Order: sequence, then C-alpha cells, then structure tokens
Amino acid sequence: METDDYVCIAPSTPLCKAIEAMKQDEGGCAIVCADDGSVVGIFTERDLLTKIIGQETDLNAPVRNLMSPVVATLTPEATIGDAVAIMNDKGYRNIPVVKDGKLAGSISVFDVIGYLAESYPKTTMNLPPNPDQVMETTDGG
Repeated sequence: METDDYVCIAPSTPLCKAIEAMKQDEGGCAIVCADDGSVVGIFTERDLLTKIIGQETDLNAPVRNLMSPVVATLTPEATIGDAVAIMNDKGYRNIPVVKDGKLAGSISVFDVIGYLAESYPKTTMNLPPNPDQVMETTDGG
C-alpha cells in the first residue's frame, strides 16, 4: 500500500501554517517531525476541533503547543490488520509509519478503506444491506 501521501511540519511551524499544511493531506493531519526526521507529534482535525475552534488561540503560536504526542506508529513491515487494530483500539484515523526512527510514511483510515475496496471489490462493494442491524447510537445515521 502507498504510504507516501503525508505532510510533515516542524514543531516550530506557526499554527496558521500547520492548518494550511493539514488541509493538503487527504487524511486531515500534519505529522510533526524534529530536524532529524523523527516523529514528535501529530496535528489532526480532532486537535483543531477540540483545542482551537471556539477558543482564544494565537494563530502564530508554534504547533508544538497544540499537537498531540505520537503514541503509536507502524513500521513499513506492518500489515493492514496491524493498522486497523491500532485505529480501532485507540480511535486513531492516522498513524505515522516509521523506519529506522525516521518518518517514512503515513496510513490513514481512508488508505485502509481504499485498499480494501480495491483489493476485494466484489466483497466490499456488493454487501447487501442488513435490515436487522441496530445501531448503538443515532449518530452517523
């Protein structure tokens, strides 16, 4: 699977530029990397919604003040199942891929969905609706 569609920014990047960079990523995140290429954090749409929208925020402040620390990464050898397990367990939509301590890529939930739809088109695209399905909440319905 392709993992090279990511955006990398420095911790000192002003918040306004981090938001612009994040908009360039289909998964809605910017990975924050130190000068040596190591991943130090991630700035996501969730960070934007929970930490910035509706708050008094200095848009020139460095993104390091509002990013989330990276608590899970994958290696290039990881499987789709590994990515799905982390996303499901932790509620992540984006996971950096790290090789030899440096950013090598990123996997988003959209990458996983696209991969499964392309790899198993008959299975994923022709599933009949389940009329007996009961959702736990009304959200997303």
